[in-house]
Amino acid sequence: MDSNEKSNQNDSQDVEGSFYYALGHELRRKIIKIIGDNEFSSFTLLKKELGVSTGTIYHHLDTLSELIAQKEDKKYYLKELGVHAYNSLKDDIELIREKGFAIREFKSPFLRRLMVITSKRFIQFKKEDRIYAILISIGILIIGTILSRLNQFYPLLLFFIETNENNLELNFQILLILSFLLNFIIYFIIIEGISRLFYNKNENTLNFFISFAIVFFPMILYLLSHYIFVYFGIIHIAFINFLDKVLMIVLQVWSLWLLSYSMSIKKGLKIETTLIVSLLLHYGGFTIILLTLI
Repeated sequence: MDSNEKSNQNDSQDVEGSFYYALGHELRRKIIKIIGDNEFSSFTLLKKELGVSTGTIYHHLDTLSELIAQKEDKKYYLKELGVHAYNSLKDDIELIREKGFAIREFKSPFLRRLMVITSKRFIQFKKEDRIYAILISIGILIIGTILSRLNQFYPLLLFFIETNENNLELNFQILLILSFLLNFIIYFIIIEGISRLFYNKNENTLNFFISFAIVFFPMILYLLSHYIFVYFGIIHIAFINFLDKVLMIVLQVWSLWLLSYSMSIKKGLKIETTLIVSLLLHYGGFTIILLTLI
């Protein structure tokens, strides 16, 4: 490949990257839609429809400079690339957000390595694959419920508290059976609540819920390994007990990454932000367990 071809390829990738990055934010997608629906838009209309500050609108307009243009009449119009973006938005907003993230993620060597253990296809499922995503999620929840029961574990976020069913009343035994499912629902509500309250991200709630079970997949692997250790009576061996704890920590890290990636895809948050949220919430769960042991 000669230098001119290589330069053209790089320019093409830069344009594609700019296109998907520009549409990776909900406000910018709304701006494109407002202009596209009306064929043009004044700044006053944008401010009225978006309900945000003047500075915020100008910031996003600058980001969209490749897609929109302000003409002599002070109105904003879609450029050729903007028209393509508008048509794409009508077809599949989810695909645009996800591909925009994918282009950015591979610029980081650290993220590239993490993507090897990421269930991208499940998290980024398309509309026609929704039924399969639902079935997989149900399978994860059923298996998690069975394994928690077999291990006599009560889950708390991504941690597990050992219980003695013989000393529990019937109501608490039923609660223990449903604890994995209840923990899944509570964890989702907490994450969704944080996204809405602190970051004003209220989109894709249903799709986020459908794929949220993948966060617990690594913990199912831990529950399975722990049950095997207990079943063969080797959990009390010092090395096996140490290995059991190491496995839990490693698989918790995997779960936290899946949670962070899911939030980035479904809620449009920066990966740095989602990692902080995941770690703080995980630390909170760890703190609660320590307090119960004191």
